Amino acid sequence: MSRNQLLLGLASALIAAAIVVLVIDVDEAELDPAPAGPTPAPEERAARLMRTFVSRVIEQELRPRVAELEGTRVFDGSRGTATVQRVIEGERVELRITFDGYVLLLDPDATVENEIQADGPVTYTRGGGDAGLRVRGTDVRIGVFDAEARYPGSDAAGRFTFDLSGDDIGGLAGEAVRNDDERLEIRPATPAP
Repeated sequence: MSRNQLLLGLASALIAAAIVVLVIDVDEAELDPAPAGPTPAPEERAARLMRTFVSRVIEQELRPRVAELEGTRVFDGSRGTATVQRVIEGERVELRITFDGYVLLLDPDATVENEIQADGPVTYTRGGGDAGLRVRGTDVRIGVFDAEARYPGSDAAGRFTFDLSGDDIGGLAGEAVRNDDERLEIRPATPAP
């Protein structure tokens, strides 16, 4: 075999390897498409975030653990803690929660909206008064984050001051201020058709 034949074979192998790499890169790009459909309005994104936060972190994660609590207790999240004080006045139950970098993994196998993070004080009240549920917070950092960062900026994270009330989580409505300057009107969830 001559030197020219070896060089020609080596050049052919390099060209073939470059084509394979190019094909793999194109295929991976096709597997990771951008989210389809219109981007929800900031109010709708914030409302979804609030409903997820109240239902998953407070109602499903913390509330069952403090059902018989008297006094104050500290609970661990995936990372960080939540200090919860339960106060009962007649038919009204109030949870005073201070989140300290609390993280709840929503679904370890999912890529989008994998964890919800909270930091700051929240008051959760059920029963009594006009509304069945009231959730208030001042300067609370909340976000539902994509742990793999496939869609950066797709969440509604920020520092929120809010006062929401309703008959249930889907009916929560009120005002929220995001990052001290963006006023958002939170409306009840629209039922699916």
